[in-house]
Amino acid sequence: MGAKLKIQPATSESFEVGIGNTASIGRTRENTVCLSFSPLVSRQHALIRCHNGWQYQLIDLGSRNGTYVNDQRVVMPVTLTDGAKIRIADNQMVFVEHADEEGGDSNAMTMVGSVDHSVVEARPVALLVCDIRGFSTMSEILSGEDLAQTLGAWFRETGNMVAQSAGTIDKFIGDAMLAYWGVSGKGAADCGTSFAAAKRMLALADSRTWPNGAPFKIAISLHYGRVTCSNVGVAADRDATIIGDAVNTVFRLEALSKELNQRILMSGDFSEQMPDMKKFTDLGEHTLKGKTQTVRAFGLVK
Repeated sequence: MGAKLKIQPATSESFEVGIGNTASIGRTRENTVCLSFSPLVSRQHALIRCHNGWQYQLIDLGSRNGTYVNDQRVVMPVTLTDGAKIRIADNQMVFVEHADEEGGDSNAMTMVGSVDHSVVEARPVALLVCDIRGFSTMSEILSGEDLAQTLGAWFRETGNMVAQSAGTIDKFIGDAMLAYWGVSGKGAADCGTSFAAAKRMLALADSRTWPNGAPFKIAISLHYGRVTCSNVGVAADRDATIIGDAVNTVFRLEALSKELNQRILMSGDFSEQMPDMKKFTDLGEHTLKGKTQTVRAFGLVK
């Protein structure tokens, strides 16, 4: 499922840009789609990701002037369909799927979204789910503009945190994010890095408020387990999507964190990889939704 953007600027010739698994849109030259000629575009304006091997999402990154899909302002991540019309400032774009089937250079792009089974592997990774608390309430109170800028800025800053720590964002689901770490191949190192990222996310949340002054609250779950990683995408921009019981477990732990009133909730498998258990408090065995075996949960010592 190759894809591309057909871009029509307001004052210059149209052009096209192919999309791999990730394509950034912004004013500066490090972006995949550089709109340097358009002063109303933010430096990091929006992001397009192939989030599950076959579906593309567009995410606004807290831009001042917004990102629009089919004339609707993007607040939550939006799934793009073939022919979707995107507007950023005075630039019009059309999203095209199956770009490699339109008679272009067949070598220019591989089938993005198809799984390369030669590189499918099962390996242990440290998983993190970060969810914004009270988002539904804020979506009823705040204007669409305030909500879009707040959520977009949060995605941009936490996404940068994950990338800078050699992690990978697997997907955004509503106001939640799934990321994982497995570069080192050593459980203690990967769990330590993900835990440090979780602490930085908490500090970032504590430093900000919603536009109406309400505290910005999040909850994070952490788990260590084996997942199946399938590389997808073009050769120059490889990414991986992950599946497996460990993914289900980390999402179930995030739901449990609400019941246990924990800002960070870790599984026993995760905590066993951490060297200093004195930082954690044992919250006992719990049965997660859809699972028969119990999972031991740990929180931070208060």
